Amino acid sequence: MSDQVRARRVAAVVSPMLTALREGTRDHHVVVERRLALPDRIRVRKDLGATLAALLDAWAPLERDLAAADWTGLPVGARLGEAAALLRADLAALGVVDDVDPDRTSGVLLDTTARAVGGRYVLLGSALGGSVIAPVVERRLGLSEGEATGFFRRSGRAPGVDWRDFRQALAGRDWSSAERRDAVEAARQTFEFVGRTAAVRASG
Repeated sequence: MSDQVRARRVAAVVSPMLTALREGTRDHHVVVERRLALPDRIRVRKDLGATLAALLDAWAPLERDLAAADWTGLPVGARLGEAAALLRADLAALGVVDDVDPDRTSGVLLDTTARAVGGRYVLLGSALGGSVIAPVVERRLGLSEGEATGFFRRSGRAPGVDWRDFRQALAGRDWSSAERRDAVEAARQTFEFVGRTAAVRASG
């Protein structure tokens, strides 16, 4: 069997880990979407700047923590799907200063591969919603495609490929029930951190 055929078969399998993450975080996902209220909360350019700054407050420490996590035995890069640089570029395009503390951590427990998977699941999944948000914001604010919306569009990135690679990696490994529970717990903590951090910054 060729490597390509084997990869396609693995991709077609829905990992019990992915199923656990989807089912175990459904309510948390809904809560975060309501708290962030995107794209409705973005009415003028100032709103966009405040929203991007709020998201960077969450994304930067999470990505830093995930890059330092233990990815042993999982064939994905420690920086898979990173997008904080896009947030910084969007803020620069709007003339907003990036004031995120470079030493800040998320406080999310990502001390095992399973827990790191939970955190990464949340950040990778956000790209799907961003592709819907970007054109709405661009039309509303009169922006050209990708203008200060690079994060939402994941400009220059390949989020579909990242998600495929992530799914394949999860399906290619056996996960214990304890690991699945840990991953779900970390994903829930990640959702809570994003919702709490972004909502506080933008409301101020």
